[in-house]
Amino acid sequence: REVTPPAAALAPTMFATTRFAIVTAVLALAAVGVHAANVTGDVTATIGDITLGDVVAQLTKAEALVHAKMTSGWSWVLDNFSHFFIAGPLTFVFHEVVYFSAWMPWLLMDQFDFFKRWKIQPDKKADGAMVRKCLKRLLISHVCIQLPMQLLFHWVAQFLGFSMQLPLPPVRDLAWQLPAFFAIEDFYFYWVHRALHHKSVYKHVHKIHHEHTHPFGIAAEYAHPIETFFLGIGTLLGPLFFAKHMVTLWAWLTVRLFETVEDHAGYDLPFNPTNLIPFWGGAVHHDFHHKTFAGPYASIFTWCDWAFGTDKAFRAHQKKLRGGKEAMYPAQFRGAPNAEAAEKRRAKAKAA
Repeated sequence: REVTPPAAALAPTMFATTRFAIVTAVLALAAVGVHAANVTGDVTATIGDITLGDVVAQLTKAEALVHAKMTSGWSWVLDNFSHFFIAGPLTFVFHEVVYFSAWMPWLLMDQFDFFKRWKIQPDKKADGAMVRKCLKRLLISHVCIQLPMQLLFHWVAQFLGFSMQLPLPPVRDLAWQLPAFFAIEDFYFYWVHRALHHKSVYKHVHKIHHEHTHPFGIAAEYAHPIETFFLGIGTLLGPLFFAKHMVTLWAWLTVRLFETVEDHAGYDLPFNPTNLIPFWGGAVHHDFHHKTFAGPYASIFTWCDWAFGTDKAFRAHQKKLRGGKEAMYPAQFRGAPNAEAAEKRRAKAKAA
């Protein structure tokens, strides 16, 4: 009999709710950016006694408050640290805090059998030795490879024209910038990742990342230094094209790290807010790649693999699991509990 641990049961819900709140807030601020300049007291659309103008005015105030708090905090950073320290050691520490924090909810879920119903490979689990080996290699890579690269980023940022100065970019700009960054990174990642699977490269570089056929969250950055370098370039491309400010880069780094850890966590949560995003591949997409060592290759969305024909095995597998139903991206046929996990439980019960 499965008993739901109270704290564990709350973990994924809190995690998903927090992310959903962030997404909702950003989208709301996007509405401010589009409408604030044009909305006047003549707006007649109402919900009860509340006009659209009232809503926009309140959202504008909220954005101004958030921007003021961010400005105050960033002013303190500028007053206490050099540009070199901000771009180098401070950004490295920021990365570590976000990365390991993103892993915590998934680590907690791994401790309880209750969550196996949403495991993509429910019969597989990373044991303690595997996690310790991954952590050891990961920390060595972060300190010996990523930190030196990060220390050089100050001069790279200067050369590329990144700013750290005030005023900060408008918060509402993130509503269009983050989707653009995801699209750019996804396209770049697809081609670099596909190249890493070429037989002349795979065994020397990418094979390290594929030591885990049933990945877990912290293994997202478990990779060869060459892979770390070239895939890291993709993370910079979006901000380089559209928003050369360190604060924007930090915001993008936050959502990107949460996304990549989630992709490697091995869970297909039905209440995950990313299920609402069309063409989002998610963990189902990437877990199949780790399981089969073939496509799909994209990091985030499904369209590149669909357009270039590298998701045929994945789509056939999903079609079989879903009783012959065809879909372009996992959320179209995603349900609770996970279909593959449910199928294995039924077979086990029948055998017993």
